[in-house]
Amino acid sequence: MTQEPSRRHISNPGVPHPCRGFCDRVGLLTSFAKGRATPPWIVLSKGKEHNPPMWKSEWDTLSARITAIVEAATFLVQSVESGTKSQPFTTNTLIKNCEQTARSVQLLSRYGNVLPLPAREALERFQTSWRDSRLDPSFGADPQLQGYVVALASIRSELDHLLADHNEIIRSHVKRAFMHLQRSLIVDQGLRDRWIDAFDEGETHCERLGGVHLLLHGIWAFKADAAGAVTDLVLGESLVVDQDLIAASHGLVLTEWKRVTENLNPEEAKRTAKNQASQYAEGSLGGYDLRAERYLVLVGKKEFKPPKDEIDGGVTYKIIPIFLERDTPSASARLRND
Repeated sequence: MTQEPSRRHISNPGVPHPCRGFCDRVGLLTSFAKGRATPPWIVLSKGKEHNPPMWKSEWDTLSARITAIVEAATFLVQSVESGTKSQPFTTNTLIKNCEQTARSVQLLSRYGNVLPLPAREALERFQTSWRDSRLDPSFGADPQLQGYVVALASIRSELDHLLADHNEIIRSHVKRAFMHLQRSLIVDQGLRDRWIDAFDEGETHCERLGGVHLLLHGIWAFKADAAGAVTDLVLGESLVVDQDLIAASHGLVLTEWKRVTENLNPEEAKRTAKNQASQYAEGSLGGYDLRAERYLVLVGKKEFKPPKDEIDGGVTYKIIPIFLERDTPSASARLRND
């Protein structure tokens, strides 16, 4: 469940100077009139169970900083249009903060191939547009400020989209994929027969069928081996995250598939699957994986009462039951109520 952000007020009515300057701690430019800060508060995220990749956290801070710069510049322009004389100190302070922010944005390129390709291309375009606006000899102070603000606002809009947190989108696609699989098994006898054959042949055959089905919904499923490395479910090879994989999927999801049999009940299957899933060494997939959830898929020929989800070490292990043959509605209801 998403936590509400905390808000920290940064205005200080006791400061009489019309220019409130730059707050290094949070990287936001405050406003310039009547002892007020714009915006009046900053959203500071509370600690989460799983931190986002470093580049994502860094960009979120820069994006908030650019937002404050744009608002301060907008306030300055509106003041001038209303007849207030612009003070050189105010304009120069804004220009200086624009330059500091632009240098920080350009430093994001040091993350190299960890960033999505479209984001790297956007950063390259920003370096060119920033260089052009900075070197244009026709700029006076105010036109220079306008050029800076336009360049920063443009890169903020583009990177906010390209580096957005897609975890909720991934979760939605995963949920839909498993619902689709279970419903397809009810109505498609041919598909059900293929899954029963795979069940009889062994766990890896179920994994491969499941991996192909998840990819149909844009989810690239993988599993962890004993050393914590990642393995492609379909090919059984080490998983390499490249641009083709990124372009073909919404995200990567760790799954562990277990068969529920006479010799392995649902609780034991869950425990075995969780032990294997917990071997995954985070960080090897460049932040493209869904980190806070891992999916333990329990496949049974007959319906069974699935174990409960479990949270351990900040990770939610979600139980996904797959029934190859359904009981009658009344029998299913009794099983759920037991």
